[in-house]
Amino acid sequence: MSQLDPVLIASRWTCGDLLPENIVKIAIELIEAGHEEPSVYRVAAEDKVYSRDQVEMLVQRMFSALRVPYPMSQENARQTVARQIAREVTAGLTDPWTAAKHLDRVVPHWETKDENIWAIYGITDEAEWDPGEGRILATLEPELINAFEQLARM
Repeated sequence: MSQLDPVLIASRWTCGDLLPENIVKIAIELIEAGHEEPSVYRVAAEDKVYSRDQVEMLVQRMFSALRVPYPMSQENARQTVARQIAREVTAGLTDPWTAAKHLDRVVPHWETKDENIWAIYGITDEAEWDPGEGRILATLEPELINAFEQLARM
């Protein structure tokens, strides 16, 4: 999935992975990618965006024009972003340890029941154990990548 896929952008916006100050840049990139809707231009024209509330109505119109169901559920948004993070790891675009930290910000461990995500959290948790208490990183990393592969297949 492209970083400029409107569904991914809406998902990132919904789960807080896309900061308000970045939405203008994203809108400009959407225009450059051929999404020349008036509502996208309107978001791109915003100056000094500091909060979601400041642009939420404009963002709703933009997603509507891009034919993205919005607002969307937090759960669906988190799953979409989690799968994207996993795809980036399996494609070799993102370090699995960095991706695991990103995943924990997007899908807090206390708010998921997804076994694939829990597997990733279990591996990263073990990596933080005291020396001699768990397996070494060289052993854990392939297992972490495999867990991301499982998540990407969902």
